[in-house]
Amino acid sequence: MPATLWLCCYLPHLPLEVFKLEDDRPAAVWEDSGGRSLISAVTPAAAAFGIHPGLPTNAALALCADLRLYRRDQPMEHEALETLAETGLGFTPWISLDYPAAVLLEIRASLSLFGGLDALMQRLRTELEDQGHQVLLAAAPMPFPAWLMASSGLERTVENPAALRSGLGDLAIVRLPIERDTVKRLAKAGLHTLRDLWRLPRDGLARRYGLALLRQLDRAAGREKDLPRLFRTPPVFEAHRELAAETESLAYLRPVCAALLEDLAAFLRRHDAATDRLELDLSHFRRPATRLELKLRYASRDPERISMLLNERLERTPLPAAVTALSLRCDSLQPYRAHETDLFAADTPGALDWEALLEQLQQRLGHDALRFLGASADHRPENAWNWNASPIGIAIGKERRPLWLLPKPRPCDPTRYRLLPERERIESGWWDGAPIRRDYRVAVSPEGVRAWMYRELDGNGGWYLHGLFA
Repeated sequence: MPATLWLCCYLPHLPLEVFKLEDDRPAAVWEDSGGRSLISAVTPAAAAFGIHPGLPTNAALALCADLRLYRRDQPMEHEALETLAETGLGFTPWISLDYPAAVLLEIRASLSLFGGLDALMQRLRTELEDQGHQVLLAAAPMPFPAWLMASSGLERTVENPAALRSGLGDLAIVRLPIERDTVKRLAKAGLHTLRDLWRLPRDGLARRYGLALLRQLDRAAGREKDLPRLFRTPPVFEAHRELAAETESLAYLRPVCAALLEDLAAFLRRHDAATDRLELDLSHFRRPATRLELKLRYASRDPERISMLLNERLERTPLPAAVTALSLRCDSLQPYRAHETDLFAADTPGALDWEALLEQLQQRLGHDALRFLGASADHRPENAWNWNASPIGIAIGKERRPLWLLPKPRPCDPTRYRLLPERERIESGWWDGAPIRRDYRVAVSPEGVRAWMYRELDGNGGWYLHGLFA
């Protein structure tokens, strides 16, 4: 019996599942591929219209005008996999996310605990399905052949390494992570399955198709050992301090908070990390604890800075009763980045630290009390700006646009204006039911005011005034 047994939980519909879609409505996920917008996953209702992966989005909309399109969100998919990996920690500590759309668990030592392989697989399947995921399960002595079977739709268990070639022999060659040109050349030679390749001499395959093909065949047959990276849950800081006597005095609470923050700073230094959010619970006798959530404008591990902000919150938080204990928790860790300073900057008493000032205002007035104008990832002028709790936006295009937009575009006569050469065509919004197709021009009114107007490319082709430049 081999020392390891890897169970692959493959999620074939993960790109759709992260959006929590309804199966009875036609919807699809798309992504950019080679400069084209292509469908990558579809719901059964969309498939009934003939929509399939690889279809251009405009062709999909032609087949179903009511199709809902969602851009693929790979960070959200990875977050979902991490959540499932945490579920898997209830079965084994040996978990890997190295393979696409899959969670792999090394379960050999867990079989007796859960009553055998079938019972373990059934319990794991139930837990993942309860979280809204369809899952395919396959097991093998090594992670790669387990993933290869599950991702090919084969729910098999091959425990003996010597049986891998027979267990995977009917898999299509296209399932191997090799160059598409190699797959086409093999198909022209009449080679379509792994069994076809395993029947041929290795040296001939290497000469004609390269060593990369042989390596993937060896991985599938278990001849090459894979050492996947193990999943680790993000570290969490938790600390608790009992008070010698209950108190409502902030003068007594501040030193205890400072000691907790020093422990937090040491924890963050050990993990080369910083944090932008933490929670402080103030316990009371026979009352629910008072919880303070502290949000920082940028991640830090400076205990003095965090202590100053925490004191601001404490001074403005009414305590319903005396405090008996303090608990500090931090689970929002980010890689630490040291802030650069100017070697020749003048450190004058009147110089304002705007970041510190803004943070203090947010602690006094509330995190959402301050708003900053930012750019949105949307080309439509009506949706291109937003208000954020922090001045973080995305890079905007090089086209010149006015900051002052009219609440609603007004019909106008372009002959009254002098049109300048600057122009911008905007065609966007087809994926969310609010499409626009416009040609924008910068123009000068008889009074010398620079205006931003557009001509509709659909409908009546009319001209509209949309904004004014300062």
